Amino acid sequence: MRRIHIAALLAALAVVVLVAVKLVLPSLFQPAPPEQEQTDPGDKAVPERDIRTVTLKAVGGLYPNLDILNENRRDDGEYDFWPAFEFIAPHFQDAEIAMLTLETMQAGPKIDLWNISGYTGHTTRTVLTFNAPIELSRALKKAGISLYSLANNHCLDRNVKGLQATLENVRDLGFHTTGAYLSEEEQDAVDMVKINGIKVAFVAYTYWTNGIPVPAGSEYALNLIPNDPDPEFGDISPIVADIKKARAAGADLVAVVPHWGEQYVDAPFERQREAAREMAAAGADMILGGHPKYVQPCEWIERPGEDGAARSVPVIYSLGNFYTDQHYPSCPSDLVEYGMLLTVELSKDMDSGEAWVSAVDYDIHWCHRSRRHRMLVLSDVFEKPEQFSLDRSQLEKLKEKHRENVEIIERYGFSDNKPAGIK
Repeated sequence: MRRIHIAALLAALAVVVLVAVKLVLPSLFQPAPPEQEQTDPGDKAVPERDIRTVTLKAVGGLYPNLDILNENRRDDGEYDFWPAFEFIAPHFQDAEIAMLTLETMQAGPKIDLWNISGYTGHTTRTVLTFNAPIELSRALKKAGISLYSLANNHCLDRNVKGLQATLENVRDLGFHTTGAYLSEEEQDAVDMVKINGIKVAFVAYTYWTNGIPVPAGSEYALNLIPNDPDPEFGDISPIVADIKKARAAGADLVAVVPHWGEQYVDAPFERQREAAREMAAAGADMILGGHPKYVQPCEWIERPGEDGAARSVPVIYSLGNFYTDQHYPSCPSDLVEYGMLLTVELSKDMDSGEAWVSAVDYDIHWCHRSRRHRMLVLSDVFEKPEQFSLDRSQLEKLKEKHRENVEIIERYGFSDNKPAGIK
């Protein structure tokens, strides 16, 4: 009887414990309600700005002399220029726009000037005439070059017919072109490249054509400063007009590409500096000059923007040589072997429409004549000299020439005076 009473008591106790567990456990394991975030009724989320960027790379003039043509001619008669650009190619291939001044025709072997035809890179009637195989442009396209400026003193080396054949041939390969045209309608239009939502206009002009006249009725074929063989670059009213036309056509940014100055001189004329200020005042966002064969000092020009705020315009008076067989002592200095590899970052706020130059940098490149005129970027050479088979004396000379080129570029304090906000 006692055993039954104890069993009943234990059963009742078990029921009480079970009920208690059912009541307590949910409260132990139920997650706590989330804390309510305290917010200010006046606070609003700030939308992220849609800022787009485009990288532009630029180098100077390309004019392959006869030695370059001969060394790239294979036994089967075809041409292969790729070895010259294999090391510099990565520096172009990471840019949306990569440009150079094409100072050779790509007109094919049949079109002649003064009864000279075929592929040439030599003196004719005291004038160097250049016409290279189209394989040169194929190699440059593979290397990453995408835009040619054709307004230069060699653009009539096969007369207007050769210039127009060149335009057709390089456009067929996918190059953008500026400064030369197939019709009046083309010249009247704006040379515009649109990438990543950013519209960049190019305005390219040359001050002369080595004394080769533009035939009457073909004035539309190139942008030429009228009646001005003066290397100091006098009347720039056509350039100013084209800058304003590009702005009116909706260009976000305008790059002026003047072929100007004196050859074998490491500084611009004062008239060029005045002209640069006039171009900036008209609305140019960058000035990328060439022709003197050497690099020249660079500087910044401030101009008021449409909103009244100051805008900073980088002026590159000369990018120097690019791919050529010009070498000392046939030239006054071995500076002809070097040039500037310029990098410009362009930015645009897609909401406000504002666009600006957001970063500028440069390196020095060298044309390695004894190694099939390979184009080498000196920062690459200094990092891995063994890759380029250079001995100690060659390397020391390159370091000296690098310093000399940088000293020329920085003569006006280009890097020290870089405006705030520009990388």
